[in-house]
Amino acid sequence: MHDAHFSSLSQIVITRTAYRLTDKMHEEHPEAISRLSQGHPYDMSTNIFDRLPDIFFDKRPDDGFEYIQILGRQSNQRISKYIRSEYVNQPCNLKKWKVIVPAANGSGALGEALSTPLIGQPLMGHTESFISIGSFDTEDESEAAIKYVKTKFARCMLGVLKATQHNPPEKWAYVPLQDFTSNSDIDWSQSVADIDCQLYAKHGLDDEEIQFIESHVKEMD
Repeated sequence: MHDAHFSSLSQIVITRTAYRLTDKMHEEHPEAISRLSQGHPYDMSTNIFDRLPDIFFDKRPDDGFEYIQILGRQSNQRISKYIRSEYVNQPCNLKKWKVIVPAANGSGALGEALSTPLIGQPLMGHTESFISIGSFDTEDESEAAIKYVKTKFARCMLGVLKATQHNPPEKWAYVPLQDFTSNSDIDWSQSVADIDCQLYAKHGLDDEEIQFIESHVKEMD
C-alpha cells in the first residue's frame, strides 16, 4: 500500500456543504432569511425542506423555469424535491453522474456498512445530510464507483481515519482512487465480493491482511 503514485479517492469526494442557496433566491424570497439559521443564509441545511417549503416542490412545476432535484431528508425519510436551478449554486458535479452517501453514518466502528449509497443522476444535488463522490460522464462509471464504496477493501481503508459517524472528504484519504471507466484494471461488472478479490491482488495485500479485512468488515450487497 506504500505507493509513490498513490492517488486518493478523497480528491473526488464532494463536501456536504457544496450545494448552496444563491443571492437570486434571497432577492426573490426576502422572507427566507428569517427562517434560516442566523449567519447561515446560503446553507442547504439538513432541515431545509421544512424551513423553506415554498421554494421546494414534490413535483417539477410546469412554469417555464429550469429545475433541479435536491436529495434530502424529511420526517426521517430520504426524499428529493425540485428547486429552481438559479436558486442553487453550480457545484462541479451537479450536471454529472455521482454517488451520494450519507454525511454521517454508523458510529465509526471499523468495517461498518454504509447506509445505502445511491446513484445521483445529472441535475441532482443534495442537502448537508449527504456527501457525493465523483463527477462522472457516464452512468456506468457511477455504478462502478458505488460498487467500490461497497467493497470491504474501500470501507476498511475509510475506517482507518473515520473514527466517528462523520465521513467528510478528508476521511477518505487512504481509500485509493480507481479508474471507474471500462479501461480500468478492475472488472467492475463482477460482484462486490469478486471486486474485493481483484483489489486485494492489485494493491498487494498478503493473506493476513486479507483475512483481517474479511473478518472485520461487514458485507454490503
